[in-house]
Amino acid sequence: MNTLRFSVVVATLLLAITTTSYGQDKPKKTFLSALKEGQLVSVKEVAGRYEITAMKNAPVGSKVLEIGTDYVVLEDPAGVMETRIHVTSIKSIIRLKLLKE
Repeated sequence: MNTLRFSVVVATLLLAITTTSYGQDKPKKTFLSALKEGQLVSVKEVAGRYEITAMKNAPVGSKVLEIGTDYVVLEDPAGVMETRIHVTSIKSIIRLKLLKE
């Protein structure tokens, strides 16, 4: 009887520990966190690697279709071609912040 009671107590404690929330974890920042799906960006090849420039309210550019853990998928401005770029092929991601007039 004591082992049954002990087992129930241990099971209850384990259940309470595993279901307890210790607060909201912030999403982990990665190299690709500067990009958002649907964003228009400019892509330029520099020394065999890509330089991606993102700016607010860009009138034209490649559209970010998908962001993975180690890659990004871009669609060309004409909407004809998709390009998957591995994170090791990206030289830099530049975010331009335009001043409000």
